[in-house]
Amino acid sequence: MFATGTPVSNSMSELYTMQRYLQYNTLVKNHLQHFDSWASTFGETVTAMTLAPEGDKFQIKTRFAKFHNIPELMTMFREVADIQTAETLKLPTPEVEKHNVAVNATQIQKDMVADLGE
Repeated sequence: MFATGTPVSNSMSELYTMQRYLQYNTLVKNHLQHFDSWASTFGETVTAMTLAPEGDKFQIKTRFAKFHNIPELMTMFREVADIQTAETLKLPTPEVEKHNVAVNATQIQKDMVADLGE
């Protein structure tokens, strides 16, 4: 038995991993046992320049941008998963009061980011 939050919102690769654990034979039957086959069936990737984690340069990243065949993916995954949504569970949600506070970086933080960039 597995218990997880929402694998699709975490990453598409997490959903694939769950299916590999729970539905390997189904993936083989549908020729989707390799991630590249699975990913090209259910998603489309885009490659773009993004800011590197260090914040001082850019890097090329490939990410899922669009999803395809989602009804088929969910039908397959529902064979092994009991999917619940906030709407079906009708759980109470607390009120949230957000406060954004901007602070200047300390010299130590600036030095650490510079070191990461090197």
